[in-house]
Amino acid sequence: MIPYPMAGAYLITDPVNMRYLHRLPMARGAVYLSAQRRVFLSWSRMPAEPPPDRLRLLAIREESLGDTLQALLREDGLTEIRVEPSVPLHLYRQVERIPGIHVRISEDPVSQWREIKDDWEVAQLAEAGRITDDAFAGILPFLRPGVTELEIAAELERSMRLAGCVEFNKTIVAAGAHSAKPHHWPTEYAIRKGDFVTMDYGCTVNGYHSDLTRTVVIGRASTAQKRVYEAVLQAQQAAEEALSAGKTSGEMDALARGIIERAGYPGRFLHNLGHGIGLDIHEGTGLIRGSGTILQAGMVVSVEPGIYLEGEGGVRIEDIAVVEEQGCRVLENAERKLIEV
Repeated sequence: MIPYPMAGAYLITDPVNMRYLHRLPMARGAVYLSAQRRVFLSWSRMPAEPPPDRLRLLAIREESLGDTLQALLREDGLTEIRVEPSVPLHLYRQVERIPGIHVRISEDPVSQWREIKDDWEVAQLAEAGRITDDAFAGILPFLRPGVTELEIAAELERSMRLAGCVEFNKTIVAAGAHSAKPHHWPTEYAIRKGDFVTMDYGCTVNGYHSDLTRTVVIGRASTAQKRVYEAVLQAQQAAEEALSAGKTSGEMDALARGIIERAGYPGRFLHNLGHGIGLDIHEGTGLIRGSGTILQAGMVVSVEPGIYLEGEGGVRIEDIAVVEEQGCRVLENAERKLIEV
C-alpha cells in the first residue's frame, strides 16, 4: 500500500515518481494524491490498469487536466495543490488557471517513500542482480588479449538483453591504465596481458537497477596487483559485514576508507563508498564520506570501494545491498575473489 501524504493534495508528473506509484512500464499522464484518494490520470490512448492496491485509473484527455483536478479538489474540500519543481510548463499552466485554487511548487513526498523498498521492489532488484551476475560469469571466457573495451561492453549488454532486459546502465569497461579512472567510458583500447580490467554495468527489471563492478587480471597477476586487489576486497567485505540500520552513512564510508589507507593507499579511494539505488541508478541515501544520515531498514545502497593508481591501473568491487535491522542482504553474488583470465 502506498503511504498517503500528511495533508493537502499533490500532482505528481515526474516519470520516475509516477512509475513508482503505478508500476507500469510505459504510461503517460499524471498522478493525483490526497488523503482521500490516489488517482492515475492517464492520457494514453490505451491506458494500462495499475495494480488495484496502488492507484485508481481515470482516463482523461491531457488538455482536460485542469478541469479534472478542479473536480477532484472540490470533492476533497481543498483549495491548494502542490506540484513538483520539474512539472512541465504546459501542465503547470493548466493547474494555475484553476479558479480559486492556489498552486505551490513543493518537493514531492514520493522521493522520500522511494528510500525504503518493499518486498516487491527488493525482488525486482534481486532479479536484476541475478542477470548481472550471470553476465559476469558469461564474459570471462570472452576476455583475452586483443579484445577491446568496446567489444567487452557490447558483449555484457548482449548477454543481459538475451536474458530479457531492455534497459541498461552506462556500461564502464576500463582496462590497463584506464582502470585508474573511476568513470572511464569504453574505447577501442585492446586489452593486454597484465592489465586490470574493471567492468561496471547493470540492467533493469521493471525499472529497478542492478549495479555490479568486478575487476579481473588478464594473465597472471603481479604481487603488486594482488596487494591492491586484496585491500579493496577487505574494505568491501568489512563494510558489508558492518552495514545495518542505525549506522550512519559516514561511518560506513570511514570504515572502508580506513582499511584502504592502512593498507598503504591514502588518497587513492577517489569517491564515496556507495550510492542509493532503485528506479534511478543514483537515488536517496548513499554511503557518503562525512555524512551523519542514519541508515534505515529497507534502504538499498551500493558498496563499492576502490583504489586508483594513476598511470598504472585500479580496482573497484561493487555489489548492492538491502539494509536490514541486523546486518544487510547482498543482492549480487558474482565471484569476488581475484580472477586471472
